[in-house]
Amino acid sequence: MNIQSVAALRKLPPRTRAVMGANLISAVGTGLVQPFLVLYLTQVRGLSVGTATAIISVIAAASLVGGPLAGRLADGFGVRGTAAAAMTSAAVGTAGFALVTEVWGAVLAGLAYGLAHGAMLSVWNIVIAERTDGETRSTAFGLQFVALNAGVGLGGVLGGIFASTADPGRFQLLYVCDGLSFLVAGAVLVLAIGRQRDPVAAGKGSARASATGHRGYGVVLRDPGLLKVLALTVALMVVGYGQLESSIPGLVAVRGMDARIMAWAFVANTCCIVLIQFAAITRISRARPAALLAVTAATWAGCWLLLLLATVSERTALEAGLVIGALAVFAVGEALLAVALPTLVNNLAHDAVRGRYNGAYSAAMSAGLVMGPLLGGRLLADGHAWPLAVVLGLGALACVPGALLLGRQLPEARRVVRVSGNGYDPGHEKAADAGNEEASGESPEAHDQPGRLESGGVR
Repeated sequence: MNIQSVAALRKLPPRTRAVMGANLISAVGTGLVQPFLVLYLTQVRGLSVGTATAIISVIAAASLVGGPLAGRLADGFGVRGTAAAAMTSAAVGTAGFALVTEVWGAVLAGLAYGLAHGAMLSVWNIVIAERTDGETRSTAFGLQFVALNAGVGLGGVLGGIFASTADPGRFQLLYVCDGLSFLVAGAVLVLAIGRQRDPVAAGKGSARASATGHRGYGVVLRDPGLLKVLALTVALMVVGYGQLESSIPGLVAVRGMDARIMAWAFVANTCCIVLIQFAAITRISRARPAALLAVTAATWAGCWLLLLLATVSERTALEAGLVIGALAVFAVGEALLAVALPTLVNNLAHDAVRGRYNGAYSAAMSAGLVMGPLLGGRLLADGHAWPLAVVLGLGALACVPGALLLGRQLPEARRVVRVSGNGYDPGHEKAADAGNEEASGESPEAHDQPGRLESGGVR
């Protein structure tokens, strides 16, 4: 087998590889505790199940705020300080769970961790996008996803071996180790980013100064292309990621299947993601993001079809095989989406507003991840599993033409981003500048610089 990701990793800039190393370190720490929060709060700290699940909602709500906040700070004050603050907040938040004895302590820890979680989604994307472009950018986002899954998987194995509800000290140590992993990863990340001057002074002339002077999100949300991408992001989160760790396990529970089926299904899911990215990252990176999103939606519709078949099967072994196969199919969509969405968002973004573009993207993802479980819980409320698979499967199918339409509306032709004296203006096409190029005597090729964007594909 041709391990394309190894060669692709070697071609990335050294600082980008260091950023991925930081991501791997923090992912291992996350994996140590990710499966255990509700279990820890209920069986070790004595909180009710309702309270423990409410803490999960607190984290999700805080992440909805953390992404846009980090994006604005990164544009206004620089990504290095924003990354340091986010990693420190994550360390304080997750380590704070080790000290929880009352509900208020869990809420505070959840708020700190949730803000950092949303912020870091923006920060990782900003740092990678600023140092890459074209196919290299798509490859970097794909390899980052490999590092994330490999780290979480390794951490999950280590945490599963070490954790014990009979010994609270073991859980406390796991949360402390998670906090330390964020501090170590944060130090590596800050060093990888390097010293930066003030964003305005370090930017690309008056364009950067003008855009950073207008620090609100209105300037970003006036980009109709971005709004369409964000709408599709929310839809995909609702029918896909928002169900992965909530409604799909709920479907298994409603059907009365063995809980170990979900454990093996998640193992299959993680293995498939890593194998797909390792074997085919170069081919994936060369594809148009909109086409990848269409395939993502189609594979997730296939996942729901397999789960629907599982809900009507009367054979235990077949049920188990269908659920495990469904999450393996789901992994195909995950691997493609991890490359397509951040690439598409950052191809639309100018450096001056990249933080806010990624902040808006982070908020859209978080919104979908909040709405998805609410919808899934409603569909499972009557004790039947098939409505969940039917409704969300049809929703995933509806996203296929939505993604293809997005690809036609955001063509591969590059756009020139203008920054006027009143702020950033994201809506001008390359053709609009033809007269200016002719008047100045310069050819279009003379302007083929980072200020010129790709809106729908790769170079």
